Amino acid sequence: MSSVTLLWSVLHQADISDKPAAASAAATSNINLGSTKKLRQQILELLGPISMNHGAHFMAAIAYVWNERKQVKTPIRNKVIPVASEEQLLLVELVRSVSAMHTETVMQTVKEVLKQPPATAKDKKHISLEVCMLQFFYAYVQRIPVSSLVDSWPSLLVLLKDSMQLGLPAPGQFLILGVLNEFILKNPNLESKKDQRELQDVTHKVVEAIGTIAGSSLEPTTWLRRNLEVKASPQIVVDGTNLEADVEDLMLTVMEASSFTPSVYSVHALTLLAEVLAHLLDMVFYSDEKEKVIPLLVNIMHYVVPYLRNHSAHNAPSYRACIQLLSSLSGYQYTRRAWKKEAFDLFMDHTFFQMDASCVSHWRAIIDHLMTHDKTTFRDLISKRYIFYL
Repeated sequence: MSSVTLLWSVLHQADISDKPAAASAAATSNINLGSTKKLRQQILELLGPISMNHGAHFMAAIAYVWNERKQVKTPIRNKVIPVASEEQLLLVELVRSVSAMHTETVMQTVKEVLKQPPATAKDKKHISLEVCMLQFFYAYVQRIPVSSLVDSWPSLLVLLKDSMQLGLPAPGQFLILGVLNEFILKNPNLESKKDQRELQDVTHKVVEAIGTIAGSSLEPTTWLRRNLEVKASPQIVVDGTNLEADVEDLMLTVMEASSFTPSVYSVHALTLLAEVLAHLLDMVFYSDEKEKVIPLLVNIMHYVVPYLRNHSAHNAPSYRACIQLLSSLSGYQYTRRAWKKEAFDLFMDHTFFQMDASCVSHWRAIIDHLMTHDKTTFRDLISKRYIFYL
């Protein structure tokens, strides 16, 4: 698969190159192998029967090569879900070009690989094969037509449901949320009420799973109480240019990703929720169903508030991610019941002003929304806060 992908890449370069000599040099041979169109067809004729008869091994090989083709240095590395390189995207094009690999077939085969990865494809020196498979699938979902995605909703639903029961590493669960979010962005409304209920149900489960990871850097204050506080341990920062490198280094320090504690991903989970949660819930739950969102947001706030109460230096990454999450949620009126009281309490805390300067704009947005929703209560709060501050 690696060799075929390399040849496919050479053909791609030859097609887009203005200088035929450059394409010939890229092939490391001066032999004329024929037109790129015929060579592409021969590659697809080779891969077609393999993909039909050995689908799981075919997709596992794609996942393995996907990891080999990742970009070593990329200008955008402060993303929870890595951005695919150009060589990786050629893999998506290759799979889409195989006539036997219809959208539903790809989804069913990806599910099979996640459930039972072929043993021959496992390599302990690489990131989890399941995570690589989902990275490919996320890029695949981004690049298929909306019609294909909508028509394949039943297969996608099964894939999402089954994936939540597999105990995937945290990066895999982030990708599941990413795939779900891509589906919502492309097709926010499902015609069948049954399909919409199932979408809401799977959304609830996926968000809860990410919320659990988000709270993995918290611990109970006592074994009898449900109150949580931040663990006094370093947190992996979602910032700058080291995210992928830091995470991969950590994953490679253990024999298998499953033995790896999810607490190192708490900031990533919070950051991802800040990016997608508010819009995702607003699109999945219709105007007459907003009440269903409140219990889910209350659970999320249970994890968010302890981070916002902690103003220590080691908690700064979580604080920044949580304030972005609260800021995004504050823009939706139906979420007020889930966060208003906690926001007031945080605002009144005597350590409120001990924060990074980058957080001020988010607090300003939260305060603006509080003023919009409940001006009288907020005026009283401002008066009390001003007197307290003096």
